[in-house]
Amino acid sequence: MKGRPKLHLSLSPEDRAALNDFAKRGGTSPALAFRARIVLACAEGLDNAVVAARVQSTAHTVSKWRRRFIMDGLQGLTDLPRSGAPQKIGEATVAEIASRKPDGVMAVSSARHVARESNVSASTVGRIWQNMDRPVKRSGSPGQSRTAPPSRSEIVSIKAVPTVNQKGQGSSDDRLATDVGSPYPPDDLAQAFRMAPVGLLLSRQRVIVSCNYTFGEIFGCAPNELAGRSLEYLYPSEDEFRHIGERAWLAMKETGFYSDERIMQRLDGSPFWCHVSGRSMNRDDPFATAIWAFEDISSARRVTRDLTRREREVAQLLVTGKSSKRIARELQISHRTVEAHRARLMRKYAAMTTGELIGKLLGRDR
Repeated sequence: MKGRPKLHLSLSPEDRAALNDFAKRGGTSPALAFRARIVLACAEGLDNAVVAARVQSTAHTVSKWRRRFIMDGLQGLTDLPRSGAPQKIGEATVAEIASRKPDGVMAVSSARHVARESNVSASTVGRIWQNMDRPVKRSGSPGQSRTAPPSRSEIVSIKAVPTVNQKGQGSSDDRLATDVGSPYPPDDLAQAFRMAPVGLLLSRQRVIVSCNYTFGEIFGCAPNELAGRSLEYLYPSEDEFRHIGERAWLAMKETGFYSDERIMQRLDGSPFWCHVSGRSMNRDDPFATAIWAFEDISSARRVTRDLTRREREVAQLLVTGKSSKRIARELQISHRTVEAHRARLMRKYAAMTTGELIGKLLGRDR
């Protein structure tokens, strides 16, 4: 095989025990748990591409953590020190930008123009203008606000939409960023995320970071109850989690977007049909950070509780119009096995034809 050979990785009993412990800490340190799973898989002698498929990441990411562990051991799996706070903006520059705040709908284009002339980013200009309109409490005078120009520290502070769990913890990667020059205050965007009438979830490497109230209602949990858990917790089986993940990863790698209708599982164990769509924030590493939307469609589609795992997978692909041979390729089974599962589905749903079965799966014949 052409290409650079992978670096050999071996584990001492102590390192293996520590890595297994890290891998079980998905709730407290999902990033460390993810890296530990990569190293454990590499220790099996697998190629980077195979490990990447197993952990739903990229060969580049696997190579990075393989190399870091070989060079620095367990310490290499921790985050490197950051470079520190960005360079501060001078008082004169802040005052000049503040004095050039426009009125009306041209604010975004004006922000870019002012940014170029002031040698700062458009997002910095947007924050300065946004903070000019925000009342600030007087120091030592509770309840009293002022309209005087904000101080430098107030102007250059960066505010991002907080995660729904409201723990006040985590890095900026775990937050939903506002758009450059957005006219909407960050608090309004956070409220929109929390109160959206569709279930919303933010994930990193298929680990839940935060979700909103509607998501909690759909799956039967409090909004912050699942933070730190793997998305596998929402699937009826590990295989379904893996197979859907493989399809989603390929689609998001290509287009940045994925959508399907699938059977998922509430916290009480009951299966239900759900429309799911997701968008990756980085197509080079689709599962690094992604935002997902969930819509409960169980009112239109019923799930027979005695469906097997394979029957659920076949049903999910049948409703998309795929043939038995296409389903067989995606599930890596024979097309005759697919036809056998389809026949059992027809008996369970009392359908005489495949078209009638699909109609019942889609809720058209109830």
